[in-house]
Amino acid sequence: MSSKQVAAPAVTPRMLTVQDAAKYLGCTIWFVRSLVWDQKVRSLTFGKRIVFDRADLDLFVEQQKQMA
Repeated sequence: MSSKQVAAPAVTPRMLTVQDAAKYLGCTIWFVRSLVWDQKVRSLTFGKRIVFDRADLDLFVEQQKQMA
């Protein structure tokens, strides 16, 4: 009897680190940090870690489209 392992579906994280946010937006880590410093995108701080809600990053992109 062979037992097949069923792979669990990949979970898309809602909260992204600075590095993940940079990949998501297609920019550098320093650009993401500057968005935080300039308060252009909402972020949360857990201890020393800065994280972003994916929805807030999407909102930032949409706002940039409207400004262009």
